Amino acid sequence: MSSAERSDDADPTTVDPRRNPRALPPLVADVAARDGWRQAAAVIQRNWDAFASAAPQQLLEALKALPGEAFVETPGLLVAANYLQHITIDGDPRRFFHDGRLVAPPGEPRATDLNALILLTAEAAGARTAGQLQEAQRVAEQARDALLGLSAAERAPIAGSIPHLRFQWGRTLDAADAPGALAEYEEAYQVARLTAQPVIARRSAGHIAWFHAERGRLRLADLWLARAQAEPATNGRYDVVVFLTSALLKHDREDPDAPRDLARALGLRLGEHWAAALWMAAMMERTKPGASTVHSRLELELERHPEARDLRGANGRYIKAAHARLARLRPRLRAAAPLPDVPTALDHVLAATTAHLRGDHSEALMHSDEALAMSSVPRVEAPASLIAAASHLALGHSRTAADAFRIANRVIADERMLSAYWFVPAATVAALAELAEEPIHSATLAGGSAPARPRLTKREREILELLATGRSMARIATELYISPNTLKSTVRALYRKLGVSSRAAAADVARNALDGH
Repeated sequence: MSSAERSDDADPTTVDPRRNPRALPPLVADVAARDGWRQAAAVIQRNWDAFASAAPQQLLEALKALPGEAFVETPGLLVAANYLQHITIDGDPRRFFHDGRLVAPPGEPRATDLNALILLTAEAAGARTAGQLQEAQRVAEQARDALLGLSAAERAPIAGSIPHLRFQWGRTLDAADAPGALAEYEEAYQVARLTAQPVIARRSAGHIAWFHAERGRLRLADLWLARAQAEPATNGRYDVVVFLTSALLKHDREDPDAPRDLARALGLRLGEHWAAALWMAAMMERTKPGASTVHSRLELELERHPEARDLRGANGRYIKAAHARLARLRPRLRAAAPLPDVPTALDHVLAATTAHLRGDHSEALMHSDEALAMSSVPRVEAPASLIAAASHLALGHSRTAADAFRIANRVIADERMLSAYWFVPAATVAALAELAEEPIHSATLAGGSAPARPRLTKREREILELLATGRSMARIATELYISPNTLKSTVRALYRKLGVSSRAAAADVARNALDGH
């Protein structure tokens, strides 16, 4: 093998997969014949980071070049082969097949027993992708605790594998909505940088960026996305999270390039990110036909992922948020969904939004207060405070409404998370901003293509004022000397102009925003 075929002339066992990926299998075979299978397995470990992304087929062939004795004594190699076999068949890492016969030995893994850590990691990944989130969390925490129990000297021989292990533990804890995911991602990134493994470093940084972005910590997400993008690009399937994060950040900042980044993600094998991608697609949709298309795709994916129908974990969050967004565009998609036995902050935000839109402001306040008590992350605090402000305004609590809006507006300004404004009708945002004497940071709402205060005709103002009185539609038609059908068509057009979907929401606008028209 010439020096041009290696990524590092100082190490003849390191191969560049982009120059000559076919050089790895014969190299492994030669080392196994000359120095034994353990040394050959070490060659595979050194090349894993680069080859798993750029040349998984050749990495699988290198594994197959090991003698059978290697797989008998090191079942972790079978786990690696199973993973690569799956990737090379369809390229979609949404499932991880774990052979139940491959289990870690009883007791805690010790010293250099990398094999036991790999088996635990594979068991956790298999449970995770099968929707068994509690079991996945338990096994991942067992593996993590075992590694943390090792001394620095005991960790040294397995340093090259630690980033890959900790990244997978982070994925498992993240999917289960369990504490500790961010710490695992950060450790994976740091050790990957120290051991010169750019692929797992990019993947770890990308997942950290997404972790912060989906919680509304957009400035931190910016930082970690830049770190991910500073590493060399991978072959695509590992970059889905990078494109999704970029799309989410741009969407939150009203950047028109957001759909382009989402399209780049959707053009790749989504793997375990299918639910996150559909949440993004739902958030960016603005039309009823488009909402129907996204809803059909969501239903298809739920058929492919029946384990996600119980709406637990991170995927459950994405699915519920996607359904709520689509239902605002297509009310017929709205289904009465009771709160789960143990509701999350997101559950309360969504319930508050629904209650506010149907005019039940007391219930909206109850849920927004619950959400704020459970979480202070910006993607909860901003919309929950905004809904609380709108509900207080509708109930005539002007001072409290202004205070709540100032809180929401501060969070929105700090993170530039302009998308939070859209949790309430645009006219309500304008009324709150005027009351609180606060600026609207969204260029769109402040005077762009969707003005916050649409110009109404005299007849539309009359209808809106009468809707706010609670009179029946028949009585309103009689008072205005128009037919009921004419009134209905005018009301539908008025709803579209105001950006609302119910009489209660229209009445809310009438009470709070008509003075400015």
